[in-house]
Amino acid sequence: MPEMLLEWLPLVVSGLAVLLAVVLVRRERRARNALEAKFEAAELLLKTARQQQESLTKQFHELRAGAIAMSNKMADLSRQQDELSERQGEISMQDPEGRLYSRASKMVELGADVNELMEECDLPKAEAELLLRLQQRMSKRRR
Repeated sequence: MPEMLLEWLPLVVSGLAVLLAVVLVRRERRARNALEAKFEAAELLLKTARQQQESLTKQFHELRAGAIAMSNKMADLSRQQDELSERQGEISMQDPEGRLYSRASKMVELGADVNELMEECDLPKAEAELLLRLQQRMSKRRR
């Protein structure tokens, strides 16, 4: 009987080796499949991150362009305001009546009443009253 076992021993060992090889190949396939799934998930995450980066870069460039345009517009408006203030100053210096009303307006701001306006600026009573009302309305709007 030991001789019979010895005859079958190489066959049994070969069978066990084949069985072990099959088990190892299956494990390797499972491990490879798991790694491929993880790799695909990582690729998907990378693709999504790149898309988000592109979107954010585009938004940044749009905001930057808008800020530059807004800055240019503000500079233009500031120049226009300076020009208008300069023109207004020139006009008020050329128009004696305008200077008179400017003086009356300043007096109202300082608390002058109708009689003071009539005396100091030589205004009719109706104009002095009108100027007082207008100045009071403007003061209320500023608040």
